[in-house]
Amino acid sequence: MLRLFPYARWLGVSAGFLLLILVHASLLAQSSTGRYYYYQGTRIPLNVNPRLIAVRFDANTTRDAKRNLVNRLGDVENFDSGVVSPVGDLVFLPLRVGRDALAAEARLKANAGVQFASAVYDFGSAQLAETDEFLVRFKANLLDAQIAALNQAHNVSVVREQPFSDRVLVLKPNGGNPRSARELANAYVEEGIVDFAEPNFVIRVAEPPVSAIQPQLAIETTPNDVDFAKQWGLQNTRQFQGAQLGADIKAADAWNVTQGATAIKIAVIDEGVTASHTEFAGKVLTGYNALNGSSNTAPKANDYHGTAVAGVAAANSNNSSGIAGVCWFCQILPVKVAERDSQGNWTATSASLSSGIDWSWQHGADVLNNSWTMTAFSDSVLTAIVNARTVGRNNKGSTIIFATGNENKNVVPFPASLNSYVVAVGASNWCDARKTPSNDLCNNRETTWGSNYGSALDLVAPGLAIFTTCNGNACTNGTYGYLSGTSLAAPFVSGTVGLLYSLNPNLTPNQVQQALQTGAKDIGVAGKDTETGYGRLDAFRAIAALYNLKISVTDNRTLVRPGETLSYTISYANNGMTAVGTTKINVTVPANTTYVSSTPSFASLGGGKYQLNLGTLSSNATGAATFRIKVQPSAAGQAILFNASISGAFPELNSSDNSATDKSVGAVSQFYLPLIERDLTP
Repeated sequence: MLRLFPYARWLGVSAGFLLLILVHASLLAQSSTGRYYYYQGTRIPLNVNPRLIAVRFDANTTRDAKRNLVNRLGDVENFDSGVVSPVGDLVFLPLRVGRDALAAEARLKANAGVQFASAVYDFGSAQLAETDEFLVRFKANLLDAQIAALNQAHNVSVVREQPFSDRVLVLKPNGGNPRSARELANAYVEEGIVDFAEPNFVIRVAEPPVSAIQPQLAIETTPNDVDFAKQWGLQNTRQFQGAQLGADIKAADAWNVTQGATAIKIAVIDEGVTASHTEFAGKVLTGYNALNGSSNTAPKANDYHGTAVAGVAAANSNNSSGIAGVCWFCQILPVKVAERDSQGNWTATSASLSSGIDWSWQHGADVLNNSWTMTAFSDSVLTAIVNARTVGRNNKGSTIIFATGNENKNVVPFPASLNSYVVAVGASNWCDARKTPSNDLCNNRETTWGSNYGSALDLVAPGLAIFTTCNGNACTNGTYGYLSGTSLAAPFVSGTVGLLYSLNPNLTPNQVQQALQTGAKDIGVAGKDTETGYGRLDAFRAIAALYNLKISVTDNRTLVRPGETLSYTISYANNGMTAVGTTKINVTVPANTTYVSSTPSFASLGGGKYQLNLGTLSSNATGAATFRIKVQPSAAGQAILFNASISGAFPELNSSDNSATDKSVGAVSQFYLPLIERDLTP
């Protein structure tokens, strides 16, 4: 019997998103080989790299035997320059100029000692290689016996159920089956028996330079954390040459409101986190290794990426040591989905990426930080993202952050392009502009990379020369280093989301995204634009966007007699997304009047000032109070101005509606006419 995961359910994709996929597919160059796979029912062409072949040798084949084999066939240029992939047990070998990659693939497959061979496909900034596995989710109405019969008919076996997945199986062609895993996946789709089927690709994505150019200090600062002065993204005091004062996420202002909460978990879906680093003491929870199914999430030697990301989001802070993270008290949930090869390529599989996302939301992740792109489309990854966004956090939904990549292209790659489900984050420089490959001080003269941009971009965050935690030879001193890229911009946003959830754990991902976008500082072209989205992340303004107190007063009177009692209705509301504590209404009794009474009772503060303490005002709460004053004879001919204001424990993005005034005029005569009263303008 197939085990159905208890969280499993399929959630549809919007028509607008399907249109996006069709547009992407139509723009892709058509493969001269005719090779393709399916994503969302659309054929995605595969373009063969003419200079690479991926091979999995038999486990008992010696290195000399491998070399002799490829030398005999004559397709490989230099066996010893091959790169071993840390996932998929593949070796990426260079082909001789002029050799046909598909013919070389066939020759290698036919040889004893070779377990599997695949052409390598170029897909944007990624390289894909097939494996002998494919991922399938059968139609929900199919019985187990029907599924078994279909697999038998196709000469296919079930390898395993994809861990933590939504009914996804990993299948493999049996020995002697003439069709590859990719061809079988296509056949399953074309026969209409599955929700989706796709190859379990090995994915290689090149990273930008390991270390940023060492920035030049302009001035000295003295922070609480020893290296806080180097963290311009948190507080930009023009400490580096060319920097613009205040081009930062306003972290110090945000920390005046909250420093985070230990109940909030940020999943770092990456290549592992160095839990022994002093900045993570007591912060790193037991995680998941999607590459081997274990709980060992320690990175390989010199795999610095996940450790760097975790430091930006949630390093221990205000401890007179090292750096500060955005969310001081948030917990880190390490999820290992990739490892780096000897050339520095970030390598993963479709299965490891989707399984890592699924595990994260099913194990309590409030925020999923993904500082990676895969470029190639994947239904299994899409499914995991949709479920995380919609049913994570006990059906409130988890917030999913994705980096946009570093190729300086006017396109946001998959999965960051999934507008409906993720927050796409690009990189800004320390002059509050998109990071471009420019030889100027604003970009720290880093000319090798620029932040990807486009219509799917939501916002940007600091991504240039970010001083953060590190491990291995990527670090300037073994434990810290300057790193650059959208990979570093994404955790600034993830940490800020951690702060938002700390204030209100019941926020939905839509509300979180609204707060981020509303609070972002608009830079560049006015309004949302393709270069910077809604603008540069502002953690303080994002927090302030959660709150919106409002007040109004009226007594429906224009002209009043001396001796009359005016009764004011004070209406108040919290239109924000989060409750506001210590909410108070303050009233000033107008000149030439005296206090009579109030309901509820206001406390006198002296000097004609009164206050009503409402305590905590929940989101969308409304109410009203009544305040009464008596008009004195001295008010004759004078304006009577009744002022009221409302305040709470937290800042608001819009405070213009936090005060209100009602104006009346004291009548000169006791015998004014009602008609005159109606015509008078105060």
